[in-house]
Amino acid sequence: MKYLTIWLFITVSASAATWQRHVFTPKGDFSDSPAPHPLAYFTQDPFLRDDGNDFCTSCTPEGKATVHTHHRARTEVQSVGKLQGFAIYDLFYRFDDHIDSGQIDWKSILVETSPEQYREIYHLQPTQAEIGPSFFLKAGADEILVTRDQIPGAGNYYYEDYFWFDPGGPVRIDLDPIGQAVKSILPADSTVWNGGGLNMASLTYHMPVWKKGDAHCCPTGGTVDVKLRLDAGRIVVTSKHFDPAADAARPFG
Repeated sequence: MKYLTIWLFITVSASAATWQRHVFTPKGDFSDSPAPHPLAYFTQDPFLRDDGNDFCTSCTPEGKATVHTHHRARTEVQSVGKLQGFAIYDLFYRFDDHIDSGQIDWKSILVETSPEQYREIYHLQPTQAEIGPSFFLKAGADEILVTRDQIPGAGNYYYEDYFWFDPGGPVRIDLDPIGQAVKSILPADSTVWNGGGLNMASLTYHMPVWKKGDAHCCPTGGTVDVKLRLDAGRIVVTSKHFDPAADAARPFG
C-alpha cells in the first residue's frame, strides 16, 4: 500500500504539472499554473485579466475592478476544436476603438476541463501583434495545437506556442532544443536571427546564417538545417547540419 500511495502521488503530480499557462506581456513572458474557473471569470470583466497592467492606474484587484468605468471592452469566444477529448477555445479581447474596427488586442486559449470549468493555458497581451485564431496542425504522427501571431515591423518574428495533448492534458512544446542544436554547430562569429525557420508540419528548421558584419537583408554565412521528432510533446533533435558554402545571400526579412 505504501508503494501504491507513492505511485499515485507521482502520477497526480505529473498530470498537474502539464497544466501550465504561458503568458506574454510587454514586460516579458512567464509561466504559472492557475486554477480552473467558469467562463464568466474570463469574459465578464476583462480588465481583471490584465496580466500586463496595461490599463490600471492602481494595479490592485480593487483598482482593476474600476477600469471599466473609463474604458470599453468586448470579448469573443471561438471554438478551436477538440484534442484528446478536451474542448479548446480562443478568447479574443477588444478594447475601446478596436471594438468597432474588429482588431484583436489580447488572446487567451481556454481548455474545458469539466462542465463549465476552464483552464487558461495561454495569454497573449502584446504591445502590437496581428492576432488571429489558433489552429490544429499535423506534426509527424501527432496533431498539435498552434498559436502563431506575427509581430509587425520586426522581420519574421511571431508570438508562437505549440501544445501537445495526451489524456492528462496539454504539454507546451519547449523549442529550446532547436536553439541549442543550432548554437552547437555554428562558428563563433555566426548566428541565425530575424525569426522564422521552424516548420512544425515537416518537423524541420532551416535558416540562413549571418556572419559578423552581414547586412540585415543579406546573410552570407551559409545555411543551417535541423530535423526533429516529437516524443510525448518533447522535441528530439534527430540531425543537425551546417553548410557554410550554401547560397544564403538572397534578400531576407
